[in-house]
Amino acid sequence: MAKLKRTSVEETEGSEENSEEGFSEAEASKETFPSSADPKKVNRKSSILGVEAIDRGQWSGRFDFLMSMIAYAVGLGNVWRFPYLCFKNGGGSFLVVYAIFFCLGAVPVFIMEVTIGQYLQRGAMEMWNMCPLFKGVGIGNVVIAFMCIAYFCVIVSWAIFYMINSLKSTFPWETCDNWWNTAQCITGKENTTTLMKAAVNLTLTERRTETSVEQFWEYVDFVRFTFKFKFIVKFAFIRK
Repeated sequence: MAKLKRTSVEETEGSEENSEEGFSEAEASKETFPSSADPKKVNRKSSILGVEAIDRGQWSGRFDFLMSMIAYAVGLGNVWRFPYLCFKNGGGSFLVVYAIFFCLGAVPVFIMEVTIGQYLQRGAMEMWNMCPLFKGVGIGNVVIAFMCIAYFCVIVSWAIFYMINSLKSTFPWETCDNWWNTAQCITGKENTTTLMKAAVNLTLTERRTETSVEQFWEYVDFVRFTFKFKFIVKFAFIRK
């Protein structure tokens, strides 16, 4: 009887120790996963990529997501380049063809890219790693982005330069009294009248003229670009 009591006491003590260990493990797991976060969301395992996705910040509402997508999709080309292309390629007829291809091609691909990227929590380059055949699509997106940035930066600099000069009381491209204007400069407000007398020998001279707007954009931008380019080259040689 004494042996049976001892074994029963030892079993109860062992069960209490096991229960205490299990309780401590449960508390440790609660500490690792906050009460506000769902452990399934934190350590969600992607069945496509086979890697654990790190939990990231979530959108506070639909408006934030909508504005982020507008900032991602709408750029200077939509405001500056699209009207020019529409006018160059036929106007209304171009809009019809553009709307068809936009709805059938661009919108589905855009929604697919955003949906897959949001589900896998990957960027535009890494999201295509879900299939080895599509790895080049992400690399191609990055290459195209770098190619567009090369000339978009120049266009944005023109827009900023024009905005700063348009805030002046007198526009610098309206007059020919600036330091960059030449003798061939004319303004749109000038009225030139030439009196010709009847003569036997008539000599006509032709002089090429440029408007003040043309000289402003040609000479001022060229001078500023060469100055900046020389400064960049000198700075690069100094660093070497």
